[in-house]
Amino acid sequence: MLGNETDGNSPWEGTIRMVAFHNRALTPEQIQTNFEVGVGQKFYMLFGVSHLINVPESYIVFEVSQFDSYSYRFTSPFFISLDNTVEPSNIRLTGMRLGVNGKEPAVGQAWANLDVTLNADDYEPGTGQPLSPLGTIIALEEGPETDEFFLTFDQLGSETYARSEPALPPAATPADLPPSSDIGLKTFDEINDTMASLTGVDKTQTDVYNTYVTVKQQLPTVETIEGFLSSHQMAITQMAIQYCDVLASDVALRTTFFPGFNFSESADTAFDATGRSQVIDPLLNRFVGENLATQPADADIETELNSLIDNLTSCGGSCDTGRTETIVKASCAAVLGSATTLVQ
Repeated sequence: MLGNETDGNSPWEGTIRMVAFHNRALTPEQIQTNFEVGVGQKFYMLFGVSHLINVPESYIVFEVSQFDSYSYRFTSPFFISLDNTVEPSNIRLTGMRLGVNGKEPAVGQAWANLDVTLNADDYEPGTGQPLSPLGTIIALEEGPETDEFFLTFDQLGSETYARSEPALPPAATPADLPPSSDIGLKTFDEINDTMASLTGVDKTQTDVYNTYVTVKQQLPTVETIEGFLSSHQMAITQMAIQYCDVLASDVALRTTFFPGFNFSESADTAFDATGRSQVIDPLLNRFVGENLATQPADADIETELNSLIDNLTSCGGSCDTGRTETIVKASCAAVLGSATTLVQ
């Protein structure tokens, strides 16, 4: 049942390295001891070096375990002679590297910069001389029954190895990606600031602020144009409607923004040629600004606004005065909520 359901239908695909059953609760000290021992079998792996330094029965020793299904763990290297009557004397050891199956791995060489001297002062008979506190992970190739390991040294005693570092591979040719767009999206805070600046409405105004908080997470968070979603436009539209509603409802703000336009006049007569220009021209001048190659011409925008006003003033000659303000709000929102606000 280990790593499975009781019905056996969901076998775990991992590897169980150790399972322990206890018939009593362990103390915290015992748990810590077990943790420090670690998981899996551990072995001392000895590499003979007597033929290089003329110290009988001398070895470089590692504590080795199979770390997982793909690698070995080598730790705590030390030098030792199994002949307790001898000790090393001023033997220099530098640049130790571990090899497997006839080659040195390019990675995991934790002792490549090792530089120590084996001597009697640091050597303890029966225990040896520690070489480094470092450990490393070496990739498993054929498996524990087949993989063979060896050591190389830049220098060990009087023996040296003229190591030639392999040439660095040439840098890969950078991928030829499609060109990035010259235009992007304004992010949520930039859109809010833009609308406040264009309309003159304070972004802390209660209705505006509440709408922004509601749709904030629906607005763009990154500037790449490829990230545009229809939900972004819906949120921008709600923001534009709210800003324009406050603008057209505030007598002081609308008088400054739409000078000369009579909000008290019926929509049947307020949107004659003069009235339309008093609404459309400020919107184009304030929201659109100078013509860019990437935006519609003023004439095209004006055509759309005239069409919108025509539709909203079709009330059979009996439009009420409140409709006039509504039409201004709609015209304002149509321009403010367009790509003029979204794109940068």
